[in-house]
Amino acid sequence: MPDSNKANMVVDIEELKEIMDNDMELIQDCFADFLVECPGLLGEIQDAITQKDPDKMNESAHKLKGTLKYLAAEPAANAAMTIESAGRNHDLDNLDEKLLALENECRNLVVFIKSFSS
Repeated sequence: MPDSNKANMVVDIEELKEIMDNDMELIQDCFADFLVECPGLLGEIQDAITQKDPDKMNESAHKLKGTLKYLAAEPAANAAMTIESAGRNHDLDNLDEKLLALENECRNLVVFIKSFSS
């Protein structure tokens, strides 16, 4: 598959299967866990942004990024990494836009997971 198409994928299924050793039950369990944990993780990031706390932004976005990478959800992981980097660099510019981008990518992932699971 060409890289341009791969970049537009919500989840790279082949990479996900490799990460999870082709264990479809594990994939389903991880997706289910993400659906439960995602609102809290996004809430932590939103709180950190509201409080203009770069250390908390870095920490909470890093946690979400790790989860997203494990799910082979590269666009969402990249959006989390943008906030993580902003926190690490104490860059408080355009945080609302960065948060909106992350929320949109996570919403795309939730839609993907729900259609994958049905």
